[in-house]
Amino acid sequence: MASFDDKMLAVARVYSKAMLQVANGRGEAESLMDELQELSRLIGANADLQHFLTDPLLDANRREKSLERIFRGKASDLLVDSLQVLNRRRRLALLPAVAETFREGFSSSRNEVDVFLRSAVPLKDSQRDQVRQAVEKKMGCKAQLIETVDPSLIGGMVVQIGDRKADASVVSRLRNLSDALLSRASHEIRSGVHVEN
Repeated sequence: MASFDDKMLAVARVYSKAMLQVANGRGEAESLMDELQELSRLIGANADLQHFLTDPLLDANRREKSLERIFRGKASDLLVDSLQVLNRRRRLALLPAVAETFREGFSSSRNEVDVFLRSAVPLKDSQRDQVRQAVEKKMGCKAQLIETVDPSLIGGMVVQIGDRKADASVVSRLRNLSDALLSRASHEIRSGVHVEN
């Protein structure tokens, strides 16, 4: 899950709520969400595109014409019109946050919750089902799993729903063990007493 500060998310939600309302009225919410997610991925992977969208020195009128040339006819009119609004307000840098908050709003409107899973290796179907069932039972809504593989976890997984996080990774367990040993050693040093196992 991308990390955005609270102010950025608050402003992004204003735009994504308006976009979701229009998209729902046209029956295009799911397709717009897909387009926003894809564009957000492209921005993250392409420094030139990111610079084009966020450069404060680039004239807004010039960028408007470029947006029309690049996207009109290749993406939905709703996406292009939304990009133009963000451009006029000089908010295109918020596009990844808008994509994220749009997806959250879309999921919420369908009584779904996004569950971000990070695991050292791809999960098996049985593991996915276990996580999905546990979340749905606890939250009372449908769970949408968003998975990423992070080999640095060594093993286990990290599950995040909103601002709640459950870290059952091997790295976390090793960190906790290290902290406990450090605390114990520190206590022994301060007290001058050796604590037996």
